[in-house]
This record gives sequence, structure tokens and C-alpha cells, in this order.
Amino acid sequence: MLFMTEHNDQFEPELDGFPIDMSPERIQGRDAVEVLATEFVDRSRRGERVTIDQYVSKYPQFEHQIRDLFPMIAALEQLKTEREAECLRRQLPESFEIKQLGDCEIVREIGRGAMGIVFEGLQGPLKRRVAVKLLPWRFSAVPRWRERFESEALMIAQLKHPNIVPIYSMGEHDEYAYFVMQYVHGVSLDCVIRRLRENAGVIYANEVEQLGHGLEVGVTNSQQSLRGGDFQHRELRRDSWSGFAKVVVQVAKALAYAHGEGILHNDIKPANLLLTPAGRASVTDFGLARNFEEAGEGENRLTGTLRYMAPERFELRQDQRSDLYSLGVTLYELATQQPVFRADDRSELIHQICTDIPRRPRILNRDIPPALETIILTAIARDPDERYQKASLLATDLLRFINGKSVLGHGSTLLQRTVRRFRQWRTRRT
Repeated sequence: MLFMTEHNDQFEPELDGFPIDMSPERIQGRDAVEVLATEFVDRSRRGERVTIDQYVSKYPQFEHQIRDLFPMIAALEQLKTEREAECLRRQLPESFEIKQLGDCEIVREIGRGAMGIVFEGLQGPLKRRVAVKLLPWRFSAVPRWRERFESEALMIAQLKHPNIVPIYSMGEHDEYAYFVMQYVHGVSLDCVIRRLRENAGVIYANEVEQLGHGLEVGVTNSQQSLRGGDFQHRELRRDSWSGFAKVVVQVAKALAYAHGEGILHNDIKPANLLLTPAGRASVTDFGLARNFEEAGEGENRLTGTLRYMAPERFELRQDQRSDLYSLGVTLYELATQQPVFRADDRSELIHQICTDIPRRPRILNRDIPPALETIILTAIARDPDERYQKASLLATDLLRFINGKSVLGHGSTLLQRTVRRFRQWRTRRT
């Protein structure tokens, strides 16, 4: 097994206790990069906090190879973890004959996905309507996940914001972990996007009402209002630019609050954003959350959904701007009904995210307002320094757009961009 130890502030690679041949002849070629890659994987699996930038700093002569290869290695390690979780999920029965989880009477199964099964329940003697999420693995199969689940559930339960789905309690059933949260009567944004892609290109409030109850949506010409005034129009259509902004600004405010509490979401995507008939957006599934301290030290596993991950996530770097990238990708899909990048192959998708320039939304639909396009492109800039630096700045621009004012495109300041570009130019000259 390959591993590295610290010695006189230098890495000393070893193999089964014997020093590896790192002579100049070996260092100059492919073998050295393979040695470093193997070591990177091994240290990550042992839970050491290791980042790609650390390796670039130690081995600058291999910077290009490391930056090209290591993100793919990290993604493959994530794929291995996902397959492990998928294997555990396959052990779940097609249906659970569960009548009770803790103090919750189970009414019906709402849905299931990669991160578990969600039930509608009635909690306690007052029969409060709740959602109960059962995670898809037994702690006996993966005991290392127990502590993580408990610590993250406690952390997320402290979040109190009108646009964040609160957690009420947690527990275990037959070694399956579950937590109880507020029941949100609405649909996820991925459902909204699917409806907008269809021929009619519209979703009405009464459809949200029916879908929220788990009922089949009937054919209707009704234009019932999305109640509460959160939308100017009586429905969301493909060209509901202000309506899309009103949904996303609520999510941006929720993220601004969570980031202020030191918590990243790490899996912002349409499926984790719920919309009620009243037009209220709610962020759910903070189950992949990481606090800023952990993220800053370099979390060794990729977590989240690949299509919405910020490019720096594949270099094992992340901060609040990574969440904003994911939210920007979500707004892109709302506005265009198309993904930013599309590839069936996982490796090709990672390559596109890390290297390709997204198609401008107005290339896909000329009717998209230029100001909205500016907001989207700022949020999904490949370089984190070119994005909105805080969720509050993204929310401010969305509100300016809604109110017909010019947007500011709050990425890094002109001075910051000029200094960075000068440094890049000077590096190329030396």
C-alpha cells in the first residue's frame, strides 16, 4: 500500500515500508505522476485532509498533469462511494410495511431517490403533518456514517429560516436512520422544469396543488393564481422571467442565512428546491451539508449531484460560491429548460464542467432578458472569483431585475480582476 509521511517538511513516499525510487530518471516521467496519484488516493481513503493544491505546491513540475488527472481520480473515488451506497439501497424492499416511525404515524410513501425514501406522516397526539425521510442504508452495514448523520442532523436542525425546510427530530428504525421534517405542500423545481419543457410550456397553481397531494394532474385550462403575490402572473410559463427570479431570490436568501451560520448546502439542484402553490420556495435536503471549517480544510469526498457541481469541487475545493454556482445552474435550467452541460458519460460531463464555456442562455432563447442572462452567467462563471461572492449579492441583483433596475453583476471587483490578470500575465512572461 502506498502512503506518504511528513519528514523535514517534505513528503517521503514509501511502499510497504520501503522508500520508493524517486530518482531523477523516475521523477521526470509518467511513473512519478502515477506514484503521486496512487498516494493521493490512499491518503484520501485513510481520511487525511489532502487537496490538489497541496500536491501542486509540493510538485510544481507536475502541475498540469496533477490538475488534469487528480480531479478525475477524485470523481472516480466518488463513483465508488456511490456504487457502495447503491448496493446498500438495492437491499431496500420495494415497499415498506411501516405503520409507525417514532412518534409518527405513516400515511403514505411520497417518493424515493438516491438519498432515501420520504413518507408523509402524522406526528404526535396533535397529528401534525410531517415528512419523514428514511435513509437507504443500515448503520450496521456502514457504521462510520452514524456519527456523520447525527452531527449533520443536529447542525441542520439549528437552521431557522422561512425558506429552509426545518428538521424536527431524528431516530432509528430497524437500524435505518430517519429524520422528521416539515411537510411542504408543493412540488420540486425539477417537476416544474419538466412541465415547462412540455408542449404547453406552462404550470398552473392548481397543478402544483394536485401534484403536492400526489394526485394525477388533469387536463385543465384553469389559470388559478399562484396565491400569495409571489408571482405577478397566474402561472409559470417558459417566459416567466420575473417569476423565475422570484423563486431563485428566495433560495439565495436562504443560502445567505445558512452561509452566515457557517453551513454549505453542497447539493443545490432543482430536485432539492420545493415550490408551493403560494409561490414560496423552500430548500430541502441539507443532508450533504459541510461547515465552512471542514470545507476550507479540504473535504476529501465529492458530495452532491455531478451536473450541478462547481468546477472547483473536482479539485476538492469549495466555499459559499460553489453553492451559488449550483443555484446559477438551476436558474439557467429554469430559464432555458436545458442543462448547462449535457453528456451521458460521466467523464465527459466532468470534462465539460471543468473546461467548456457554457452556452449563453440568449443563444438558446433570444427572448431571455439580457439582465437575467448577466445574472446567470455571473453565477456560473468557471472561476469562483468571477462569480457573485456572496448569496446576498446574487439576491440583490435578482431583486433589481424584478424591479426593472439595471443589475450590477456582483462578481469580483474590477481591481481584483485586473490584479489577477496582471499576475497571470507576469507568470507567463517569467
